[in-house]
Amino acid sequence: MAFDANEDGLAQRWYLTALRAAHAARDPGLAASILALMSNQAADRGHALDALQLASAAQESAAKTPPAVRSLVAARSGLAHAVAGDLTSFFHKRENTLALLDTTPDAPLPPWASYIDRVELDAITGRGLVVLAEQVPIQRPALLRQAGRLLHARAHTSPTDLPQRSALRHGAWLSLAHHAAGDLDLAVSTARLALGRLPAVSSVRSVALLHRLHDELAPAAPRSPAVRDILRELRELPRTSPAR
Repeated sequence: MAFDANEDGLAQRWYLTALRAAHAARDPGLAASILALMSNQAADRGHALDALQLASAAQESAAKTPPAVRSLVAARSGLAHAVAGDLTSFFHKRENTLALLDTTPDAPLPPWASYIDRVELDAITGRGLVVLAEQVPIQRPALLRQAGRLLHARAHTSPTDLPQRSALRHGAWLSLAHHAAGDLDLAVSTARLALGRLPAVSSVRSVALLHRLHDELAPAAPRSPAVRDILRELRELPRTSPAR
């Protein structure tokens, strides 16, 4: 919740508290998930080396956990490689994610991990592909096409289904992908879909992502009435304070 509120310093303290508790409880799967979330926080802030080190620790902790947990950790670890611009390692993590997801479980899945499914893991990888496209311009068109395919299902989650926060966040990433690929119509329609989820979601970090979308769409406003309309809606969102 602190991470989602853009309170990075507070989030780090909570993650470390949770990590100590997971170690004390001898729960390596939970410890792995926390380390992977810490890696994602570092990746989100552009700290590639920290993200990679935390991802490695997460994978080590997850080594003997159920396949679905290892699959989640692999998907999250891919984000660290995306920020680092490491195309080969990113796709290796994608292969691991899919292979583990299809592996027959050898132990019960912990209750906290019940949300792990193909749609969510695809969305995490899709987000990484958008980041990777920024880091590896020569591969941008292909990476953005794949990102669009992987983000689509989560971004188009039914408004009555539970993961509205994930749907909003990944919908914003999908809009960014469409814009980067040069498809303004899809970028606008996807942004509007994401905006429609705000009444059900309180997420400072996601609103900040929508502000980024505003800034990236803005240069197209003079030639697109649809862009001008969505920019007016995006400007009405509250501005957030910088992360601490």
